[in-house]
Amino acid sequence: MAEKYRVGIIGCGSIANYHMNGWNGVDQVEVVALADPVAAAREDFGERHGIAQRYEDFRQMLDAEALDIVSICTWHKLHAPVTIAACARKPKAVLCEKPMATSLGDCDDMLIAARRNRVKLAIAHQRRFNPAWTLAKELVAAGAIG
Repeated sequence: MAEKYRVGIIGCGSIANYHMNGWNGVDQVEVVALADPVAAAREDFGERHGIAQRYEDFRQMLDAEALDIVSICTWHKLHAPVTIAACARKPKAVLCEKPMATSLGDCDDMLIAARRNRVKLAIAHQRRFNPAWTLAKELVAAGAIG
């Protein structure tokens, strides 16, 4: 069997469950660690998903685990600093929940960190492919709504 990519999740709120469900659907990955400063969220998420390695500080997780992929599921204002810190550890990829960041400058800093460290950075903008959103875009473009 081929080696699996090691995934770590930062932030154990509700959106992390969607990331976990997504990772569970990929045979080539294994979620091996999680980090959240809120003990109840961290412990509950870890128990429900069978993840033994749990960290209060995401930096400790990034330093201790040899992660290939990092899923960032934190509050919006933390997306940039957490992504930049994750990229500095040089995983293969970082998947950041939307929105990318709360300012254009933060977005630029995230891109610079990813490029500098040769990390693939993806932002979870999956709804752009949702048929309802596509139709709404077409209706706005046609002047029918908006």
